Amino acid sequence: MKKLALTLLMSSLLITALSAQEQGNSVTPKIKNWSVATYVGWTIGCPSKQIEDAMIINGFDDYRSGGWFGGSGTDHPYTEKNIKPSMMISIKYYLKTPFTIGIVGGYTNLGSTHGYKIEDFGHNLYIDYSVYNISPIFSYNVYDIVRIGIGPSVYFTKAWESSCHAEGIDVEYKHTKVGFLIDFGFRIPKKSLFFFELNGQYRYVGKAEIGPFDEDPYRDPLPKTAVKYNHGFIGVAFGVRF
Repeated sequence: MKKLALTLLMSSLLITALSAQEQGNSVTPKIKNWSVATYVGWTIGCPSKQIEDAMIINGFDDYRSGGWFGGSGTDHPYTEKNIKPSMMISIKYYLKTPFTIGIVGGYTNLGSTHGYKIEDFGHNLYIDYSVYNISPIFSYNVYDIVRIGIGPSVYFTKAWESSCHAEGIDVEYKHTKVGFLIDFGFRIPKKSLFFFELNGQYRYVGKAEIGPFDEDPYRDPLPKTAVKYNHGFIGVAFGVRF
């Protein structure tokens, strides 16, 4: 991850230097009407708190020892966040400076929550959750560098058990939600063909019901639970204007 961040930083500085040299030798270029960017990022916030609370209420909060070989034990429930990066792509068009319209969409990995119950013969329960979104955005831009925008969003939420059942079928719960998105961006260099961008978003998704999970007749399931999918996204991107 450190190598990726260093590569992005060095690339940004190189692009900035080349652009400054070009602008110093020619007339200041006009802003291009279109831009496309691809993002990689990580999230802040997820449904983990409600899922962990439900696991505690239903007994999936036991301590699991390290086993015969003396490994360290684990307290449950616990959540692993940002295990995998999230991806996004955006297309934007200048209506008239400083306003743009655009559309963004992508896949967001929100994390995985793990529970454990000793009573059910050492019952592990792993729940993963994610969301896809597509969002039109209207933005205000300052000098083609700083951007703030807002728009409605359609979210496709998903929660599933990452451990397979004996019959090989995983339980999945999917919902379509309508919410909104607030978008912040910082681009450098301005008015250049290629650019580097830092991006932050707040995504309001609302609540979705997930569960029940693991309805094995010999085990106690985790019942239906309402969880909030609201989250923040922080990402970096390379893009091109044309």
